[in-house]
Amino acid sequence: MKFLIIAKKEIIDITRDRRTLFMMIAFPLLLMPVMIGSMLKITSSQAKKASLKELKVAFIGQQFAPNLYNAFSSLDKLIILDQIPIDSVQSYIQSEYLDAAININPDYQSNINNNSQAKINIYYKGTDSFGTAKERIQMVFDQFEKNIIKLRMNKLDLKPDVVNAYNIEFNDVASKQERFGKLAGGWLPYVFILFGFMGAMYPALDLGAGEKERGTLETILSSPASRLDIVLGKFIIIMSAAFLTAFLALGGILIGIQQISEIPSDLLILINEIFTIKTIALIMTLVLPVSAFFSAALLGLSIYAKSFKEAQSIVAPLNIVIIFPAVIGTLPGIELNAITSLIPILNVSLASKDIIAGVMNPVYMTEVYLSLFGFAALSLYWCVRSFNKESTIFRN
Repeated sequence: MKFLIIAKKEIIDITRDRRTLFMMIAFPLLLMPVMIGSMLKITSSQAKKASLKELKVAFIGQQFAPNLYNAFSSLDKLIILDQIPIDSVQSYIQSEYLDAAININPDYQSNINNNSQAKINIYYKGTDSFGTAKERIQMVFDQFEKNIIKLRMNKLDLKPDVVNAYNIEFNDVASKQERFGKLAGGWLPYVFILFGFMGAMYPALDLGAGEKERGTLETILSSPASRLDIVLGKFIIIMSAAFLTAFLALGGILIGIQQISEIPSDLLILINEIFTIKTIALIMTLVLPVSAFFSAALLGLSIYAKSFKEAQSIVAPLNIVIIFPAVIGTLPGIELNAITSLIPILNVSLASKDIIAGVMNPVYMTEVYLSLFGFAALSLYWCVRSFNKESTIFRN
């Protein structure tokens, strides 16, 4: 078949381009594990640093609550500053001279003694990393409040059950796989959709606009191969590059996860149980038609462009376009249904989430596959029509 001869020729051209090979193989397979590992290690390091940070807290009105003041002053890694006026607290926190401030009202003790609520104002900065200041201050107040309530109950000769009308026990019937799938399954498709697009982009630009610039497109057109054979030959190679890049990106993620020591062992066992050959195969069946859709669309745009530079400027905004529906798939409440199954890219994100969670709906999955292959066929048809127009091929 002539299109296979064209495809063989395009493979040789692609393997000579180091930039394309890097984006197809080295970047997803090698850099993905490094990126994931670095991100988790940085997050873990920052969280540890935040937990060990010495907090500077202004305590205003210590004479009204000496016991509470002593509780805070006895804490490790916390410095109490007494001489800061209340009207300077907010500016000091904004300038990071203070981490937080506690303001005790004068009627604190009388309210406590009369079994009333004592009002306390706490000032902190909500952008504080990991909410360390608020969390550590809240822990002290929670413990103090429990002790005060216990004393009040003893004074009134009441049992703690009097103030607790319910004994509620929540039982989550979702399996660990389903919970993990809904959590992590949202962003995982985002990764291989993006890499699939990137894997198709560079070969498509090179085999369309690149051939125009090099002047080799006319040579192919003068060969015995038909326009359809030429398009199919180029399309097969671009689609294979997109599929391979997405597959390697998924493999890079799974390999990288195994090397990260910060991941708890029970979570790692769960990940290995979920990502079986069957699960990966199902995800890849979704990637294949998406790769076909990307490849045909990008090849058509590349053929339309006058030059490689113009093709890049046309294709660049599409990076944002494909990210938008993929990100929507990560939002809570967005589920695979009769409507979302028909929306390209979004349906891949949601279907992959259901595959990982192990809650696939056969009807919706069928809709997803029909939709994806339909859009892939339409984009290929558009690409062939564009290639058959002399005004498109020789546009200058």
